[in-house]
Amino acid sequence: MSAFELPPIVPQLRARSGVPLEPPLVGETAAPLDGERVGGDGHGHAFGGVLADALAKVDALQQRVGDQVQALASGEPVALHDIMMSMGKSEVAFNLMLEVRNKLVDAWEKLSRSVV
Repeated sequence: MSAFELPPIVPQLRARSGVPLEPPLVGETAAPLDGERVGGDGHGHAFGGVLADALAKVDALQQRVGDQVQALASGEPVALHDIMMSMGKSEVAFNLMLEVRNKLVDAWEKLSRSVV
């Protein structure tokens, strides 16, 4: 394999998630769309579950920053550089979440305009 050839990823993803990547054939059922886990090994999430997990992680990062700032304000020994790093992580995660939201809203608007 040369430096520019990529290994086939589709079989690896299919084996890892347990969910077929092709659309279901007639008579087959599709993966659930609610927050249930899919796949026999329990490693896959439906889209709603993944989105909820990401929002929970962003909230946890922001909560951690708030706790650290509160601890600093109350006089507890907290390293200032730890607070600044936590603030940076929280800001990046929030901005990513905001961009995903903007893309979802944009896709929804395009989809709603295309449906007559």
